Amino acid sequence: MKKSYTLSSIRLAALAIIPALAVLLLFVSTAGADKIVDHPDKLKFDKLKYTPPKPQDYRHVLDCGATAYIVENPEIPTFDLTILVRTGSIYDPAEKAGLSNMAAYLMRNGGVEGMTAGELDERLAYLAADVSVGIYGTVGVVSIFCLSKDMDEGLNLLSKVIRQPVFDQSVLDRYRTDVLSELEQRNASTSSIERREWAFLMYGDYPAATPQRRTEQSVNSITRDDLIAFHNRYFFPGNFIFAASGDFKTEDILAKLNAMLDGWPNKDLDLPAVADQVPDPKPGVYMIKKEDVNQSRICVGHIGVKRDIPDESALVVMNDILGGGGFTSRILRRVRSDEGLAYNAGSRFERPVEYPGTFQAWFQTKHETGAFGTRLIVDEINRIRTEKCEEEIVENSKAGFISNLVNPFNSKTQIVGTFAEDHYTGRPDDYWQNYERNMASVTPDDVLAAAQKYLHPDKLVFLVVGDPEAVQKGSDKHEERFGDFGEITILPLRDPMTLEMK
Repeated sequence: MKKSYTLSSIRLAALAIIPALAVLLLFVSTAGADKIVDHPDKLKFDKLKYTPPKPQDYRHVLDCGATAYIVENPEIPTFDLTILVRTGSIYDPAEKAGLSNMAAYLMRNGGVEGMTAGELDERLAYLAADVSVGIYGTVGVVSIFCLSKDMDEGLNLLSKVIRQPVFDQSVLDRYRTDVLSELEQRNASTSSIERREWAFLMYGDYPAATPQRRTEQSVNSITRDDLIAFHNRYFFPGNFIFAASGDFKTEDILAKLNAMLDGWPNKDLDLPAVADQVPDPKPGVYMIKKEDVNQSRICVGHIGVKRDIPDESALVVMNDILGGGGFTSRILRRVRSDEGLAYNAGSRFERPVEYPGTFQAWFQTKHETGAFGTRLIVDEINRIRTEKCEEEIVENSKAGFISNLVNPFNSKTQIVGTFAEDHYTGRPDDYWQNYERNMASVTPDDVLAAAQKYLHPDKLVFLVVGDPEAVQKGSDKHEERFGDFGEITILPLRDPMTLEMK
């Protein structure tokens, strides 16, 4: 699960000041400790030793049994609360794909008991507060941000949103129209097509592809009763994890959260079953007809792994060297710096907790150089599986990860947010305490072993979104053709409303 909470511009500005001041103070104190040097190369700094905080120092259990991570932050007169809800769009029934997204929108924008949506918006605007509800692949996220002096009213409004949504039918009808209009446009963007078709190629009918399967029929089938049933199924106190930071006392916010949840009955979570294994897709080259563009988007990859594998540190270092490390990575250097084929290129191992993710390498280039660029990527995949990486390269990659250890904890809001997410995904309490040691222990041999274990050239699927005729013609300057990589299947664009092949 990748973490991305939306912050208001006010909050971002406030949080941005703190690390900037810290850096300035560090520089001043370091520079003043010794005599002034005549060149930056002569500056010397003490080795940074960062010890991450411990989750148990922030963890509390509410009266209802829900877990809350709490941190006081009196430096800023604000209140920030995030609630993680165990749900997700992968659990939508296939015939009602889009249900969870619609439920999230209507919870926030479809009115609450005693207030219309407009009245709720007006009151939040008066308080300069923000309430949001989102449901993503494997998590629901509810949040509120307001001034600490308005915390009581903010919690009261948040309680209405998560506990007493009315799912106004007129708002549902308007939102359905907006969603259908959005579906009509989803073939306009090659990135949208690539994302959808990659999910279909990798996962087929597996639930991980369900978020991409919204159709006119599935959206029209969703009723107000479906939204009410969704809310009743997933929204109850025992299914929440809280992360709160702000200008308050811990005992006070715990009492307020208990009061907010008081009288709300718990129940057993009825989470649809999802198999923990995914069949490998058929290797080959799949070309999606998009003839009105002058470049192709190209993905190369296969089914990957879940998050918590024993050699995870070696895997992330390996991928950092291969394509995840930006300008220092081999794929970007070959495709962009050496050959000038693309502005951006890289690779990633998506590692969900619930099911295997995918390995994916990608770039975008002119149709005629697509096969040549793909050959460069395949060559790099083979090279990292057969040639041991230089020790200096491995050490530099490890140093980058270790120096970024502070990132999940660079504000008090992020501290409790990180621990709430770790709790949600089942990370052990000592994960961050052991992070530096686990990363530092990775050797070039470990990187080679990870590449051989987790990269599978014989299972590669190639997805090309562009003009198949121009792509297959290739370039006079390069001999590579996509037929070199496997059997070519040309697929027409799907109808945006039905997802059927035209």
